[in-house]
Amino acid sequence: MKLQCPKCGSRFEMEQAVRELEQAETHDIAAKLGTHWRIANEYIDCWRMSEYGTVSLKKRLRKLKEVAELFDTLMFTRYGKRYRTDRSKIVKAMTLMCDMNKIRITTHGYLYSILTETADRLSAECLTAKEESEREFSRQSQGRTQSEPGRFDFKRIANNLGTPVESPDKSGVPPILGGNSTGQEEAS
Repeated sequence: MKLQCPKCGSRFEMEQAVRELEQAETHDIAAKLGTHWRIANEYIDCWRMSEYGTVSLKKRLRKLKEVAELFDTLMFTRYGKRYRTDRSKIVKAMTLMCDMNKIRITTHGYLYSILTETADRLSAECLTAKEESEREFSRQSQGRTQSEPGRFDFKRIANNLGTPVESPDKSGVPPILGGNSTGQEEAS
């Protein structure tokens, strides 16, 4: 499909314009990766379907975006579990894969399996076990425990305030003011 530039009137093909945009985007990612560009580019060559084949520009760009995201966030997910790593470990894992002359890979699973051995597993809140224990310690020092984060000791609060408070029922919820412990109004 040939298009015409509205300013200069020159004709060009749509595929050529798309290719140039993809190349510009690849250059932006190369600049973003900096010194890690070479190993990332070599790692993308592992996606070739044959030993002497090439990776199309579209696929290269898509995979480079994924690698750039890994370098930016330093986090990845494997089998539903999140992990955190650092740049040096990512570079070592990619170097290991490139040294093994792996080809025909279809996912980052092999890279993630290498990274999983040295990465820190994260909780649902993206905290490592050490960070979780530090948070738990700070909660305990404030009088709260993780097993009961939303529960309060109503008797202790009442004693501190000097006002009597009815103890909560088995559910741990205090009775409604003006009602009985079941929450039903009394018959008159």
